Formats: sequence, C-alpha cells, structure tokens
Amino acid sequence: MKIIFYTVFVFGFLTSCGTATKEVRSNREIKSFEPIAMEYTFKNLKLNDLDQMMDLLFRKNNEYKKNELIQKLKEGALIAYSRPDEDRTLDKVISVVKNPLEDNSEWENTVEAMVNQSISKMNEEKADPAYQVTAGVVLENVIAELKPTFLKQYRSGGFETDMIERIADSHVAYSRAAKSERKLNLMRGNISPSEIAQRLLQQKQDTLNAENR
Repeated sequence: MKIIFYTVFVFGFLTSCGTATKEVRSNREIKSFEPIAMEYTFKNLKLNDLDQMMDLLFRKNNEYKKNELIQKLKEGALIAYSRPDEDRTLDKVISVVKNPLEDNSEWENTVEAMVNQSISKMNEEKADPAYQVTAGVVLENVIAELKPTFLKQYRSGGFETDMIERIADSHVAYSRAAKSERKLNLMRGNISPSEIAQRLLQQKQDTLNAENR
C-alpha cells in the first residue's frame, strides 16, 4: 500500500511588542507525517459515553500490541480528540493510547500530526461539512489540552506554544455548510480554532507588554 506523506515548511516572523522587545514566532519546521485515518466524525462520537469511548481506545491499543503498529495508537488519539468534550471525557480516556505513545517518544509527533492534518482538512474547499467540523473539534480539543502548559511558557516557549501559534497562523475558517452543520449538531458558535488560538496569543502579548512597562 502506498503511503502519502505531507511536508510543509513554515517560517517565523516578528511581532512587535509595546516596548523595544520583540517576540520571534516559532521557526519549528512542520514534519512529514503519515496521515491518520479518520474513522469517525464528531456526529458518530458525540453520543458515545465514557465506557464506549474506552472500548474504542482499548481496541486500538490491542491492535497496536498485536503488531506493534504505532499508527493504531495515533488513530486512537484522533478518535478521542474528535469527540466534543463538554463532559471532559477526553482526560479520562486518552491515557489508554497516550501512555504507550509517550513510551515510544511519539506523543508530540501525534499531536503535531493531528494539528497539521486537521488544518489541512479545514482548508479543503470541498471538504465534507461533517469532516470539516470534526477537524475543528480536534483543534479545539488540542488547544484546550495545551492551554495550561502554554500559559506557563510566555517567556520560555515550547512545543505547546509552537502548536498554538501554528493553529493561530493557519487562519482556518468553517465553510458555510460546516457552519450550518456545527450549529445544528453542536449548538456552538462559529468562532474558528484559529480565532481561539489568536486570543490566547493576544493574552500572552498583553501580559508580556504589561510586565515590560
């Protein structure tokens, strides 16, 4: 089976602060990655309870153990992040696949692949609305999970900051059809993941500006 890899390169740029201090946007190169199969949409997953989500992730964990296929763990992570997380189920189930991914030094690669793939899906002009909304859910969940560490990295930076910046700089937006899909099935507003990430970066910039006065 032929595997397709995507490679994109991003270049950092400067953003001015209120003082002479300048912050350099991350120069982190976007790695090549094997696309993660998206087996479910948010509509398939939103009605799943904790036990059902556990079953899905343990199934992926067992598939990984049979043949040591890391990709199965990544598929499990994407399933977990594709479910709307108002009830905080994600925190309760993700360790099933996250722990072995961390043991194999693949967790950050998995998060990065989910971010890159979801941005690509949201940018597809003719993407199925359900899949575009699912990609948005993935990015929203990534932002929520990375936010606590991001808030501690205002000056130091780090992986979490790089991912928040990448989502912010992607300027993804929902298509008209995806907005209707989202409103009908999620009862959420249409703020995009990029806008959420941009607000976090603005909060960071405001804090740094205040500290530098």
